[in-house]
Parts: sequence; structure tokens; C-alpha cells
Amino acid sequence: MPPDIPAAKRAGLSVDLARLATEGDSWLSPEERYALKTYGVCTQEQDHVFMVRIRVPGGVLPADQARGLARLARSYGHDWLHLTTRQNVELHWVEDRKVPEVLDKLAKLGLSTRSACGHTMRNVMSSEEAGASLDEPFDCLPDARAVSDAILARSATLNCELPSRVNLAFGGSPRCRHDALLNDGGFVSVVRDGEAGYELWGGGSLGKAPHLAVKLADFVPRADALAAAEALIDVFVAHGNFDAPAKGRLKYVVDELGDDGFRTAWEEAFAEARARPHPEPVPVEVLADADRVEILKVVPPRGWSAGVRPQRDAGRAYLTVEVPMGDLAGADFELLADMSDRHCDGALNLSRDQNVVLRSVPVGDVVRVRQVLVDRRLNLLGEAHVASVRACTGSAVCALGITTAPAAGVSLLQSAALGRNSSLRVHVSGCPNSCAQHQVGDIGLSGSKVKVGGKARDGYHVYLGADLDQQRLGEVVGRVAAEDVPTAVDAVVGAWESLRHGSETLGQAVNRIGHDAFAAHVEAMMADRWATGPEPSTEAAPTAPTLAAEAAVPPSDPAGPFVEVARVADVPPGTATTIEIDQQTLALVNVDGAFCAIQDTCPHAGASLGEGKLDGWGLQCPLHDATFDVRSGEALSGPTREPARTYAVEVEGDVVKVAAGSFVEVARESDLAPGQVTIVDAGGKAVALANVGGAFCAIQDTCPHAGASLGEGKLDGWALQCPLHDATFDIRSGEVLGGPALTDAIAYPVKVEDGAVKVAAAEGVVLAGIDG
Repeated sequence: MPPDIPAAKRAGLSVDLARLATEGDSWLSPEERYALKTYGVCTQEQDHVFMVRIRVPGGVLPADQARGLARLARSYGHDWLHLTTRQNVELHWVEDRKVPEVLDKLAKLGLSTRSACGHTMRNVMSSEEAGASLDEPFDCLPDARAVSDAILARSATLNCELPSRVNLAFGGSPRCRHDALLNDGGFVSVVRDGEAGYELWGGGSLGKAPHLAVKLADFVPRADALAAAEALIDVFVAHGNFDAPAKGRLKYVVDELGDDGFRTAWEEAFAEARARPHPEPVPVEVLADADRVEILKVVPPRGWSAGVRPQRDAGRAYLTVEVPMGDLAGADFELLADMSDRHCDGALNLSRDQNVVLRSVPVGDVVRVRQVLVDRRLNLLGEAHVASVRACTGSAVCALGITTAPAAGVSLLQSAALGRNSSLRVHVSGCPNSCAQHQVGDIGLSGSKVKVGGKARDGYHVYLGADLDQQRLGEVVGRVAAEDVPTAVDAVVGAWESLRHGSETLGQAVNRIGHDAFAAHVEAMMADRWATGPEPSTEAAPTAPTLAAEAAVPPSDPAGPFVEVARVADVPPGTATTIEIDQQTLALVNVDGAFCAIQDTCPHAGASLGEGKLDGWGLQCPLHDATFDVRSGEALSGPTREPARTYAVEVEGDVVKVAAGSFVEVARESDLAPGQVTIVDAGGKAVALANVGGAFCAIQDTCPHAGASLGEGKLDGWALQCPLHDATFDIRSGEVLGGPALTDAIAYPVKVEDGAVKVAAAEGVVLAGIDG
């Protein structure tokens, strides 16, 4: 069973590492496996092996430490190092009994895995160009490290208090401004009246419910940067949803408090944090405007390029070594460490694009460095003329992965369209959790079970239109099977090449021309190998109440709402099976003689719940361990919080019958004018019934947040606002649209027959629920 995370935190997150070393991992409870994450150790998809994530604060890895990691990868991790988008390094395939030994050897190297995984303070990012590029006003790395060190020193306590993880980023370049929008705390380097400090943003996050950060302060002096970070933590602990990890991110605090309320809460916490003693920041120089004439007069052989960029000190360059999908062998890592000692500042700077940056390389050494890299089949950025692909590890090793993201990335490396447009960024995530940040790539791919050409298969949702300069994230335009990703990507790039205006980015072109137009173009080229829009069963909200009713309630038998589906003896206690009713497949379970019916298709990965494992009222998906309450459909644990639909069941003698919910007449069309909402009784259940332009919708009357009557609320289009605390819900699906509510309402199917408005409000008929 998946872990009870709040219980694990309240228990103190202790793990017996000595026992792990002697006995392996078979004895670990789910809660102890979760506690291991706070040591930077995560379960892989495979049994008895783990991923170990190493923190590299600010991404600066000294050469000696890099060589040490290469040795560890060779000895314990199949000679594989994976660079992440948060400037971490990961070892995979570490045997369970070897984990404590690896942690000990990392500590001797001066490296830490503390809080690198789980609901913790994750690695603090810093611009790999800070202090030396033409764009950065000063070196923010000392502040990033100071914040990391100070908060990690409290990790034993904070890991038990934080509702979810916290991501922080520092930097002042245009790219860093983008990062600030995507992190829980974004510190943008600025100078005001000659003083170095930060513009502060908070509450950003991607994943299944993306939320761009809001500005908290125009200027925070460097001396107060640590207090500002502490204030973010304090607000999170005070207001975050500790007991519901799926709703625990800081972005949900912003949703609950509103932008102004969140800003006020931070300002109050900041005032308290500033009153506490803090160490003086390390002195840094506020950099004068760079003398671009002098800098650009010194030119390396073959000139400047994406992979060879000028630094502030004339005659020095940054070299960006391209690392496809962030994967390197130990020998390659050692080579880069040697190069950093011989030609630059003695460190590998890990970039946020999963590459390695060598800083302060004399321009006269560029030719030598380039040749050594080419001899090892490595290249400077843009010189291999292959796609720029960012990818997570995917289902090959990640327990949450749905697809093998690196395989999709590899399939794109030889794309002719991407090769001639190597500045385009393709981000490939193996699941909706967005570890590769698919919503902000020029082209984003999110792994999922998709139905294309009438067949369910492993595939991807395709995201287009990202433009962070305009604070726009990419949106789903369609879905494609994994094997057809290269064809779809080439079609998208071809359309952009033919339609762009001047230097227009792909995101700008998509937003000008329209997502529908790009989807139509790809569909015309790929026919049944492409499906426009998101997967209806997992991501698409009903577009109208009548469609919602049709989706949730299949046609009933003319003799009554219940249809015979099985005999009692067919489904022994403690088992699950699949049944067919009205041309749809359901999972039927027997819990100690009590029968329940739930949708067969897992909302997370599309596997058959009827083939899953039943444990009490919990039904576990056989693919990725998502677990659902068979009585209500609530997601109990695992990689999703999206509920499953459940259906009414009755047993007569030895016959089991199922209905998708019977309709009860609740009103006449003429009783409710357009724009009005009222309370009706639907078979003993109070329901808020609304009329939006002649379309009727029904939603639970009791507000999930405050218990007030939604039937007494204010209707504005499809939005129904609670009269007590302004929580607002979409009456078509029950989704929370705004205000303090964190839990969606239940929406019920509605149909109108001969002037009679009918609602199916039987227990378990749910159109929407908690979004993870």
C-alpha cells in the first residue's frame, strides 16, 4: 500500500539505515520508504534498488567531487549519472544494502543528499552565469548557498512540518526571470540605487495544476534574503494543507488566500523573520556595465555561438557541453572534471537544461576543448545539429512514470526539423508531474495512456504555446502514440517554419495563429495517428451539462435503472472483476459480501482496475499503485488525486445488479429562469440546481469549504459562488475555480425530458473530484 505521508511525518521520519545495510529493503513499511526520501533516496520501479539524488546547491560542482561521483556511479550505479533540471546529480540502480554505504561515501566527498526528495526543501538553484555574464548584475551564488545551508540545517524539524516540497531559485538573467515564475520562491537579482538585492516572487509550480508565481516584493536587500526565504517557509507551514499532500503545494495557499492575502501573509512573516538574527551576507561586487566593445573584440576561433559565449572579462568564454537528456557515463564526467581543471575554474557548473557549463575558458583554449569533446563523442551546444531535448528518467526507473521519456527524447535527436532549428527546446516528462517542465518547452510532451486511432496505448499529450515573457504556459493541442512522436514534432516545426513572422518563437506563432489551427495541421498530416485535444477520460472536463450526463450515466434498461451484471458466486469476497454494462466496462468488487462498482479505467494510467488488488475498501491499480475507495471513487494514495467514478449496486437473491444512477424529477423547466439557482430535493439529497442560458446543471448544495448553501449563492455564467466565503465552483464539473476552497464539489448528471428537469444524485455518481 502507498504510505500515509502525514502519519510518517508525525512519527519523525526515522529510518534504520544499519538494518537496511544488513537485511535489504524487504522489511521497510510504506512510511519508512517515504522517510528514505528525506535522505534523498527514492524507490525505483524495480525491486531492491534505489535512486540516490545528490544536492549541488547552485549547481557548482568542484572537479574533485565530480570525479568522486564518477567513481561511485561506476561502482554502485551502472556507470550512469543523470543531471536534473534542478542542478542535482542522480545515481540509479543502487542496491538496497549498498545505500547506506553510498550515503557515507558521498558525505566523505563533502556532498549531501539531505532533503533532495520528498516533501522537503529541494535543491536551491542559481544561475550558472551569475557574477560573470553580461546579464547578471552580481554573483547570487553566495546567497543561494546561504539560504540552502540555513534551511537544510533545520531539515530534521522542517521535513516533519512542511506540507509539501519547496523549490527556490536565484538569478538575474532573462532566463532566471522565467524560473522565478515556476518556483515556490523566485529571487531575481536586481540593483537599486547601487545596492544589490532581489525582486521576490512566490507560489509558482507546474505539474497537473500549473500556477505561475505572484510578485511579493520589488526589492529585498541581500542582507534580508535569508529572512525572505524563511518567511516563505513560515507562511507555507502556517497555511499549507499538511493532511492532504496532493493539495499541499504552496500554489494552493495562493489559491486559498488570493494574491493579495498571500502577499500580506508573507509581509507579516517577513517582518517577524527580519527581527531574528541572521549572519551577514558574503560581500559581492555590484558589477558595472560590461564594456561590450572590448569584450567582443576578442573572438575565439569560429566565433561566438550558443555553446561558446563571452564572459564579462575579455578573453574568457563560457562553454556549454551538451548532455542529451542529462545522461553521462562516469568516464565522461571524469573527462569534464579534467577539462575544468586544465582550462577553466576547476568546477562543473550544472545547468538548468541538464547540460554542463565550463566557465572562464581562455578563448585560445576553445579549439582544444572542442576537439577533446568531439573525440569523446560530446559536443558544444548547437554544434551537433541535433534536437535540444530535456527529459526525466521516465518509467524505465521512476515508480511514477507512465512512459519511458528518454526513449522519446532519443527518437527526436535525429529529427531533421529540430536539427535545423537547434534552439527549439523539447521537454519530455514521463507523467503529468512535469519533472521535465513540459508546459514551458517550445514543444512539451507529457507521458500518459492515450487513445489514438481507436486504440489505447502508451503515448504523450503534446503541449504548445508556452511564452513565459507573456506569462503563458503551453496547452494541450493533441495526443500521439509514443512511436509517432517524431512525426508529430516534425509536423509542428514545419508549420512554424512556414508561418512564423521574422524571429517569432514557436510559442508566439502558436498563440497568434491558434492552437486549433496547429492541431488541425498535424491531424491532416497524421490522420488516425493523431488525436486532437486532451484524453477525454482523464483530462477533459465536460463541455456542457448534457454531455456530462451522457458520460456519467449510460442508458438504463427500460424496465428499471439496475441491470444484472453477475451472480454473487461469480465474485468471491476480496476479489475484483470486470463487467460490461451498456457498452462500457466497470470493475465489480466484493468486500466481505458488500458489492461495489467503479469505473474500470484507472484515471491515472488507463490500466484496468478490475485487474487490480483489493485491500479492504481500497482497490489498487496494477500499473502504478494508484488506490481508490470503491465506495466513493476517492483517490486514497499513489500518483494521482483524480477520483474514479462509482456506480450504484444492489443485490437481489444471488443476482448482482448495477446502475449508473437513476434520474429523479426535481423541477419543471419553467420553475427556474436563466441565470437563477435554487435548492431541490433529488431522492432525499439536497442539490443546487442552476439554469445557465437554458442549460441545467446540478451540484451538491453544501459548500465543501464552509458548509453554506450553494443554492443560495451567486451564479455568474458557469461559476457558482458560495454566499459565505466566496468559494467558487464550476457547476458543470464541480471544479474549484477560486476562493478559499481546496476540495472540488460533486456535480450530478442532469437531463430534461418533456419539460421535466431530472437529476441523478445516487450515491457515488461523481463527475469531478479532488484534482491532484
